[in-house]
Amino acid sequence: MLQEWGSKINWEKRVKAVCKPCWELKYCPYGPLVEEFPLLEVSNNQSCRIFGHQCPVFSVAEPLTETKKLRNISRNIPRTIQFRVLKRDNQICRRCSQPVLAEDIHFDHVIPWSKGGPTEETNIQLLCGKCNQEKANQFEQEHLVSSVRDHLAEPIGSEIIEFLLFAAEFRHAFFKEHNRLPNVSEFAKEFSEGEVSESETQVISTIRDLEELFLGVRPTEVGKKIFSALRLRWGYSDGSIRNIQETARETCILAEEIMMGEISLVERLGWRVNQSKKELRKWLQT
Repeated sequence: MLQEWGSKINWEKRVKAVCKPCWELKYCPYGPLVEEFPLLEVSNNQSCRIFGHQCPVFSVAEPLTETKKLRNISRNIPRTIQFRVLKRDNQICRRCSQPVLAEDIHFDHVIPWSKGGPTEETNIQLLCGKCNQEKANQFEQEHLVSSVRDHLAEPIGSEIIEFLLFAAEFRHAFFKEHNRLPNVSEFAKEFSEGEVSESETQVISTIRDLEELFLGVRPTEVGKKIFSALRLRWGYSDGSIRNIQETARETCILAEEIMMGEISLVERLGWRVNQSKKELRKWLQT
């Protein structure tokens, strides 16, 4: 995993030293947002010595009146950058993927200017008015990572929900017949001719995690109604698994709300979820 990550961010061209903010935190909280940013031609004392980009952590900590250069830093986005972003994004909102009317175009910093984000093309995105308003004050929750694990693990797509639902379905069928949870040997006997590998062990571990999640104390980040709907969807109410649309009809809760609650639970189990528009659309069909 470390080798794959190093290859992805072009580690050979990075400086093999840790800058002060990353050293104090033990990881760069901006990592996934800036790993794809182009490297500076010439590194300076504000360059992140792991990723090579202009370090937002360093910039936001600097007093903006310290030098003439810093005094000239502005959050205003020049027209030249706006035109380039408009052409690059083809007047499509980066969050909802919908065409944006000319009068509703908003140019937004990916990493907020107040958090150290530069006013450069790579850090500017085109949003519609609604998405720009919804984005306000959600930067930390949506983008900053909380551990080095998020740098190393690629976000997983909607296929993870198919795997988890399969594990839950096997659990329900086995529990109905034996009135207990299966062990790894019993699962291997059913699906791999008795041969136990890491895959079989992972499924049994997941079944136990799901048991604790749905039959234990409700996670505080998921509301009561959503959690109740998810227990129904996953079959922990009556042993029958439903898709999201069926669950939405039975509970009178929007399918999108159920999905977002489900993503929170999946991430609680240790998977980082790819929340692109394409993957979310696929998720809604599970």
